[in-house]
Amino acid sequence: MSEHDVAEAQTEVTETAGLRARLSATTDKLNKAARGIVNQITGNGERLLNGLVETGEALRGKAGDKAKAVVPQDWRANLAHVLGLPTRDEMDALGKKLDRISRKVNKMAREQKAAG
Repeated sequence: MSEHDVAEAQTEVTETAGLRARLSATTDKLNKAARGIVNQITGNGERLLNGLVETGEALRGKAGDKAKAVVPQDWRANLAHVLGLPTRDEMDALGKKLDRISRKVNKMAREQKAAG
């Protein structure tokens, strides 16, 4: 392995470590935001739900028989989707990607150490 290859590998390892750190920080922020939203919804959920029901009833009254009430089975999941928050499955997939990147970085570091 030439010095150029080693330098290139070091740069790639550094960039990958930086990407992993940024992804980890972003994931942490998203987790905290999701928990905050769930806490706010849980705390204010009944008031929010009652307000939405009243608004829906008012709209149904204006629209007459043409309007049908739609009651979401999981309003928290629907609200999270509307807000663009990642699902648990998406967060799990991101965690798996981070694990794969970590393994690759560790493998490259071992190879570099063995070569050096």
